[in-house]
Amino acid sequence: METTSSPPPSDPTAYPPAGPVKVTFDPGAAPQFTFKPNSVRVKGGPKTVILIQDSPAAWEFVTGFVKDDTLHQFSSSVHGNGKVLHIDDALKDPDLEAYSYNITVKLGGQEYTSPDPHIVNDPP
Repeated sequence: METTSSPPPSDPTAYPPAGPVKVTFDPGAAPQFTFKPNSVRVKGGPKTVILIQDSPAAWEFVTGFVKDDTLHQFSSSVHGNGKVLHIDDALKDPDLEAYSYNITVKLGGQEYTSPDPHIVNDPP
């Protein structure tokens, strides 16, 4: 995912969400996770990037975690009974910066964490 920094809007609904990113998960596959598209370009102000299950599945989203988020610009929340994950980007970083992130899902009581896709913060 790519994000473009800008000052926060006076109206927080001024920027529609980005995505969706369709996520597949199969604990017996290699790779276990796929993300389509692998990169989402986010322009404008603060955004919510939406990740959804590629097709209805037994697994559920648990959380999303952005690494090295020293500005605390990213947060996540689960919706739709675990079928949708929002990663909120407050776009506080004024510099071009790539952030690795992980998502965690749960299947049959066991949690699995994805490898490191990226969110790229790309200021105007």
